[in-house]
Amino acid sequence: MKILNKLMSGALLATTAVLSAQNCCPSQMDCDPCCDWFSDCEFSVYGEYLYWDLCRSTTDVATVTNPLGITQNLNFQGSYQSGYRVGGTFATGCWDFEIRYASIDSKKSITSEVSGGFYQAEQKIDYSVLDIQLGREISLNCFSGSLTPFIGVKCAWIDQTWDATLTNTIKYRGKIDYNAYGVALGTNFNWQICSKCVPISFVNRTSIALLKGAFSPKDYVRTLNDVVTNISVYDHSYSLCLVPEIYVGLDFDLFCCDCFTASAQVGYEAQYWSSLLFHQNSIPATINSNLLQGSLGINGLVARFQVGF
Repeated sequence: MKILNKLMSGALLATTAVLSAQNCCPSQMDCDPCCDWFSDCEFSVYGEYLYWDLCRSTTDVATVTNPLGITQNLNFQGSYQSGYRVGGTFATGCWDFEIRYASIDSKKSITSEVSGGFYQAEQKIDYSVLDIQLGREISLNCFSGSLTPFIGVKCAWIDQTWDATLTNTIKYRGKIDYNAYGVALGTNFNWQICSKCVPISFVNRTSIALLKGAFSPKDYVRTLNDVVTNISVYDHSYSLCLVPEIYVGLDFDLFCCDCFTASAQVGYEAQYWSSLLFHQNSIPATINSNLLQGSLGINGLVARFQVGF
């Protein structure tokens, strides 16, 4: 939330500075309810740097007793990781087609002293999401902007690996593969702040998706005093997951000519995955107590570079 407040404050200051420039923006613009159906086709590709924190709602890792005999809950702390997203768009007339793929690997760990030794836990989440969407642009020339409602398909592959060790005598490893597919609805909004002095636009993307996902817990292994025991694996478990997303940012036109255009963008994105399966309290290793339903929150900065043709 602090990051979002800083981002919006910076956007407001930039907007105020640009609009205060003398003879910077046109005072009147022609109104057109839609773009030209027979305009030329446009194609663009972009790459994004992601700096996100993937945080599950159930942050408790385990309940342990420290050397003083005090029981305490161990929790993972927030940790931002680097990732990427690549995509491309194709526009003709009022129609926009976009495809993008995002990937980020999150790793969090914790170590605590306990009676007779130590406890260590590490959680890895591999996040991969593919979005395919088709939208229809509605030009808002009176407001120097455009609105593009879209419908699309979202595919997600979110794999979780969990490792836990208690004083080198009890070791536990588990993995959950999550595959989900569903429909997404949303809008892209673009408002041009200024077109002459500084080509800056405010951009917003809001969407919601409903996914049907399958959880596949597997590869559970418990080691007790160097004796390895394979723990029985769950069957596939299915559930519905609601995924709202929001993105706000500023777009800067860097270069424009008859051959191509170049732009940069910086913004903030937040996602909420309503129903996922997680590991918890894996010492002692018993599956029924280790798996629980929870949500996954994602937020962080996005930096984009885009080239259009």
